[in-house]
Amino acid sequence: MNTRLLAAVRPLAPRGMVIDVFDGLGDLPLYNGDLDTREGVPAPVDRWREAVREADGLIIVTPEYNGSIPGVVKNAIDWASRPITNAALHGKCVVTMVATPGRGLGRNALTDLGRVLHDCHAHVIGGPWVVLTEAQHKLVDAETFAPAISDPATTRLATVQLNALAAAIDAGVGEHTAAPLHAYFAAGRSV
Repeated sequence: MNTRLLAAVRPLAPRGMVIDVFDGLGDLPLYNGDLDTREGVPAPVDRWREAVREADGLIIVTPEYNGSIPGVVKNAIDWASRPITNAALHGKCVVTMVATPGRGLGRNALTDLGRVLHDCHAHVIGGPWVVLTEAQHKLVDAETFAPAISDPATTRLATVQLNALAAAIDAGVGEHTAAPLHAYFAAGRSV
């Protein structure tokens, strides 16, 4: 459902915004600091980090499992947040969304995801959350069967979030978010 939500928001992106999908999260090994230092970084991790670095901003669409974000999402964030002195996530502007088959799910995942991203020195776009409840009934265009959001309120929220992401990127908000951390390391300090 969440992949379909991401496909459905693509046409809502403001002019000039290109949404690329990284489909290799399942190839990432579980985060292990030893792999990151002693043994060399696995190739899927290099591809993931490079994709994050090259992106002007991120859209993370996630399910909610057991009241939080799934392990694969947290694992991807862990890899992108290291090494701490040059993490791909530092200063990235991020929009978060969730699609769920239930009526009351999703908010815990977005809360946890926002907290984790904030701790990684990313800038999470605030404002209205995009939580598409009962997504199995709201994510299909009846004529083309292509992913489309049939719920007007969610469509408006997603449009607002994508426009806010574009504005934050253009204003350099993410760079300001990461500036104190970059100054800390530039002064020769370590963690």
